[in-house]
Amino acid sequence: MNLLFILYTGVNSHNTASLIGLARSARARGSQVTIFAMSSGVGNLARKDFTSLAADGVVITVCEHNRAENKAPEGIEGVKYGSQYDLAGYIVDSDRVVSFT
Repeated sequence: MNLLFILYTGVNSHNTASLIGLARSARARGSQVTIFAMSSGVGNLARKDFTSLAADGVVITVCEHNRAENKAPEGIEGVKYGSQYDLAGYIVDSDRVVSFT
């Protein structure tokens, strides 16, 4: 199963903890997991529990435009800095898409 999680909400949202738990569970079951963070969701780059998902094989991409706007951390190992074009490709390639807004 190829899962895509889209994260719009910020660092203090309960959505982030839910997403982290779902991503870990899906990876443990052998699913491919991709996260695309945009809008306030790019602020989650400041959370180690979020960025550590990359070490578990989760593909994390953030909208670079939103990252720059929100002055979110940059240069984090394992995180791709992309665009809406990347998101469109992820949607096409995913079996399921879950959006946290």
